[in-house]
Amino acid sequence: MIKPAGKISILAISGLVLVFAAAVSAELKLTAEQWAQLRAGKIVKKVWKEKGTQSGAWSVRQFKYSPETMWKVISSLELYDEYMDRTTVSRNLDQKTRDAIVNQKLTDPEAIQKLFSQMEPGFRVVSPDGKWTVYSYQRNKFPWPLVDRWILLEITHDDQTMLQTWRRLAGNIKEDYGSWQVHPDKNGALCENNFHIDLDIPATGAFVSFGTEVSLPATYDAFDKMAKDLSTPKPAGH
Repeated sequence: MIKPAGKISILAISGLVLVFAAAVSAELKLTAEQWAQLRAGKIVKKVWKEKGTQSGAWSVRQFKYSPETMWKVISSLELYDEYMDRTTVSRNLDQKTRDAIVNQKLTDPEAIQKLFSQMEPGFRVVSPDGKWTVYSYQRNKFPWPLVDRWILLEITHDDQTMLQTWRRLAGNIKEDYGSWQVHPDKNGALCENNFHIDLDIPATGAFVSFGTEVSLPATYDAFDKMAKDLSTPKPAGH
């Protein structure tokens, strides 16, 4: 099993992302017991506490669909609000809107959403090495007593390795970085998730534990539905 880098001290976010990306791109190794859990349709997962109010989590689940289909699912961020129960808004922003949110330190999600209400979907920045980046605004419903959480993420995709990594740019979540990695599997694909989050509340760990027991399975189930829909040919004219 890949041991999540939960003990790395953060000296600089850019350095951390580079170290983190290198760690998660390694080959997925699981114990015999974990393989048995995956083959039985279960999610293999782990949660741990990090510094302060920050927590981390790691998980992996098997899918019957091809790695290419699951990579399309994970990278189709603007469909998340159609499939994820807790995600109410998911849009890719252009650099001008990103800069407005970050530089002006905007905090009101309603005002922010007005900035991109007329924006065309699908914006991305492609680098010379073929990797592509989006600036993803996501708004999510949280259980009482928390208010909705919104976040602006810089999310980079490597189509060659099927690795998606993200880091926080703004939002009322103190910290959020992590990755999705798609691994080929004889029965389809394995999707591995590794994330670190800080809600800046003492109960972050409890909410992460709640998330891995409730929200994470719901996310994997949503991925399953997305994969089915994306694999189904659309009727002519659609």
